[in-house]
Amino acid sequence: MRSDMRLRADSSANDITICSGRIRRVTLLILSVFILKVVTSCIDPVWDFDFSFNKITVRNLDNSGIYPTETDSDIMYAQAVAFTVTIADDIILASGVDRRSNDSFTGFTPASAESPEPRYYPLNRITGISIVTLEAMSAGIPAGTDVTGLFAACVSQFNTPGFLYIDSGELLSVIDRDYYPGEPSVTFQLFCMEEIAGNNVQFEINITLSDESTLSASTNLITLIRNE
Repeated sequence: MRSDMRLRADSSANDITICSGRIRRVTLLILSVFILKVVTSCIDPVWDFDFSFNKITVRNLDNSGIYPTETDSDIMYAQAVAFTVTIADDIILASGVDRRSNDSFTGFTPASAESPEPRYYPLNRITGISIVTLEAMSAGIPAGTDVTGLFAACVSQFNTPGFLYIDSGELLSVIDRDYYPGEPSVTFQLFCMEEIAGNNVQFEINITLSDESTLSASTNLITLIRNE
């Protein structure tokens, strides 16, 4: 009898040991999967958003020094007329959208030392750019002339070395992108390459989009001065 009881006790103990071992292994497996998911999410999270270009803004640039800087002054040198142009989704920028990850695992939100940079995909691509003078630039360039070809551009936002000009004809291929990192906008600088003969100048900048809409903005009326 005692022998049977001892055998039963030993069997029960073995069953408990085997069960505990299985629980441990399952727990370790679940923990490993969770840790792998955390590490993967931290290394390569994906934050994607759709947006639509709906606003264009133009700021004056002081291009008379070594580096161009934005200015509120409407006075420029006749040989240094320049502007900063920004095209954006003003609704998303104004809303301060909560940037949430598309990845989740049992309600887990990826965490990392630095927040990953979101990517914004345009629903309406940039298909054209034109610049029209609203004031006569010279006797041969009256008001209403398309003067896009008289401008160079700089797009330091997208791997163009700072203040390295590109031809305005190359600008479209640089700023029309599959997606925009960081925020739903693109900014570029325009530099007039010709000294303007008149006393005032003003331009209209037009951006054509793939949905057949056009964003337009006029610069301020600029008073021109000349080096003595």
